Amino acid sequence: MSEKHGGKTQLSPGTPEFGALEYSLQLALRASTTRIVSAHALSNPHLTLQFEKRCNDTLILPSWLDATQLAGSNTEEDVIRRGFEFPPSQHGMKFVVGGLEAGRRKGEGRGLRKALLCRVGVGRAYVADEVTAENTKVPDGYDSFYVKGPGDDAAKDPKNVNDQYHHEYFVRETAQILPVYLVHYDFDYSKENKSREKAKCDNCEEEHATVFCTADAANLCGKCDAQLHVSKLASRHVRTPIGKGADVFGSCRHHPDKLIEFFCSQCHIPVCVFCKMVGNHANGEAARHQLVSVAEAYTSVIQEAQTHDPILQARRTEITSQIAAVNSRAKAVEKMGAQIEAQIEDMYKRAMADLKHVVKNKLTVLLGDELELHRQFGEIERLEEFLRYQQEGDATTFLFNWAKHQQCRSELHDFRFFRNQIDVQLDARITGGITVSIDRDRAAVVANGGPNGAGTGGAGGGGVGGGGKKLGHGHGHGHGSKAATLSGPVTSPKASGFGMGMPTQTLKPERRVHRRISDFFAETLGTFDQMSAPRAATAHGHRHDHSDDEGSSIMSSAAETY
Repeated sequence: MSEKHGGKTQLSPGTPEFGALEYSLQLALRASTTRIVSAHALSNPHLTLQFEKRCNDTLILPSWLDATQLAGSNTEEDVIRRGFEFPPSQHGMKFVVGGLEAGRRKGEGRGLRKALLCRVGVGRAYVADEVTAENTKVPDGYDSFYVKGPGDDAAKDPKNVNDQYHHEYFVRETAQILPVYLVHYDFDYSKENKSREKAKCDNCEEEHATVFCTADAANLCGKCDAQLHVSKLASRHVRTPIGKGADVFGSCRHHPDKLIEFFCSQCHIPVCVFCKMVGNHANGEAARHQLVSVAEAYTSVIQEAQTHDPILQARRTEITSQIAAVNSRAKAVEKMGAQIEAQIEDMYKRAMADLKHVVKNKLTVLLGDELELHRQFGEIERLEEFLRYQQEGDATTFLFNWAKHQQCRSELHDFRFFRNQIDVQLDARITGGITVSIDRDRAAVVANGGPNGAGTGGAGGGGVGGGGKKLGHGHGHGHGSKAATLSGPVTSPKASGFGMGMPTQTLKPERRVHRRISDFFAETLGTFDQMSAPRAATAHGHRHDHSDDEGSSIMSSAAETY
């Protein structure tokens, strides 16, 4: 990337942009007492144009970075000047959306910290672990990786406010990162915790306060309230329950010794008496703004806050419905996988049964040949042994039987039925394979597609084809289907294509892509390919020809759908 110098412009604390930036930081830190000391807007026309071109019409999310962690080729000055760069050893960068944990981890005391706000074009993210994200190219149709953490396998309940909004993305292109603000902020961990604690009595400093005395500007417990307001004059002091009076609003940010009493509905800021008399609402246009009592404004805002935003409520309902549809489709995919797995197992068992039948037939033929050879060998051995037996007996009998023995020997000289050829061949082999194909004509699931959330795409069924076998006495088997199928040649099993979650605008319906799952036949029976040999011709014309029964055994799986 050619370097185009960028710069920074300081923001005025009173501007809406400054206020919105501060609230974004508070939200990231989940700390309402955080205050931005100074903020600078970063600008780099070249980088901005590059970012908008790359991330046009894709999801862009804000991400806060701890600016003190910027180092190496991405120092603070470098990032402001020309944006982020990845060194050769680094293939991308991880960004956290939803929080700025570094702000909380760096000690509990008060301190001035620094953060960088970036816009990150995550687009559609492919789920992967961090190691995979760092070492793998982003799949086609996706823009980034969603880094899956240990707890991300279990779906989070969107209605559970205790679930932390924390998401990690890994981007591999610098054009997807646009630094926009650099801020210095004041964060006091103890002060934040104290703001959530119940008020203590300002008098005894032991009991929890129950009332606030406006005249004394003090929080008091019930016992101290009775003791301090026992006199006739003190009893006239107006006391309100804690959380119901002026104590709720605290002190003015510009005049810490003064309580907030008014609210400017045009500036949307609280105002104290000094602000009204000599401060930011004493002169100019702001002096003509109508102020209302802070209690009245608070009551009005509380009532408005308790009313759900109809647009957001409708969106939450739609998101919840779509989550249910996604979960339903996930269960359907698991069911489809189980069905196909069962059919593959069935095909495997049938193929193995057929194989065993072929092997058994071939071994039976060989055993018959072997037994006949043993018989012929035994016939010779028995004749010669009987000759030796006669030599040990009566000589006259031996002499008398010698001519007969010679005749028996001559009968054995004829090897008329001796089989010196093996007609059982190593001809069993595997053809075809088990593959899973994706039906790219299936429609995408929509939230209102039906009770199972399947939409027009159905439940994501799948199946296998096991027909066309010719093995031993061959039996054909097959199952019908409408979606995932087991069929012919396959490509890489990487996630690409509509059935694997490809965005719809990248589809090419005219092309069918297949995904290989496994070739059980080749894995189990592949050794027969190595044992294959040409069929030998018989030498004598008398042979046990089993070619019609066993023949050339072929095991295949036809491309049928489920």
